[in-house]
Parts: sequence; structure tokens; C-alpha cells
Amino acid sequence: MIKFKILQGLCLAGGLGLSFAGSAAAKPDKPVTAATVDSGTGCLVRDADGNYSLDTDCKWTLTRKTDADGNITLYHYQDKGQLPEGAAFPSKALKTSFEAGCTGSELTTPSGQYSSDCKYNAANAE
Repeated sequence: MIKFKILQGLCLAGGLGLSFAGSAAAKPDKPVTAATVDSGTGCLVRDADGNYSLDTDCKWTLTRKTDADGNITLYHYQDKGQLPEGAAFPSKALKTSFEAGCTGSELTTPSGQYSSDCKYNAANAE
């Protein structure tokens, strides 16, 4: 399910105008290998039962860097959102770690706050 969530999140980001393959072009005054940062709203949040909901107000940031050939060498995704009314809130902070093309974690708190992050560095990849 975590892999599905990451793929959904990346697809959502793609739908918002992000494109890994086509985003090798940095600002004209920066080299193609410069890190780029994108941000926006809308992400999936996970409740205490492991169900995902779309939080349209959730804020996300994606930092990525490519090599001269456009291959991703580094990315870091972060988001912060809120569980919707009626979702299962945990009785204590619930942290879930995962590996799905990146190393990351999700955190849901008793107040319904949600955050996740996902990091990938090609230098550390096998």
C-alpha cells in the first residue's frame, strides 16, 4: 500500500505540472544539473487504519537534481496535511517507515496532523 501511495503522490505531483523526465531544464542562469524545487498543494494523507484520503490543502515540496543526461540523482519529497473529519485518528503518534524507490516515513498524530517525506540519492543507491 505504501508503494501505491508513493506512486499516487508522484502521479498527483505529475498532474500538477511536475515531470521528472522533462524537468532537466533549470532556470536559464543555472546549469541543467542544478537542484530544482517545486511545491504545491494536494496530497494523500494516511489515517490510523492505513486508509488514504486526498487533502487538497496539504502542502508539498519536491527538490530534485539531475545529471547532465537528465537522470535523477537526488530527490526529496515532503508534505504536511490534515486528516479529514471522520478519518481514524491514532491514539498516539503513528510513524510508518517505507522503501519504495526512496526511503521515507509517514507520521500521523492524535490531532490528525500528517506529514511524510521520501528521499533518494543515487550516490547511495545499489
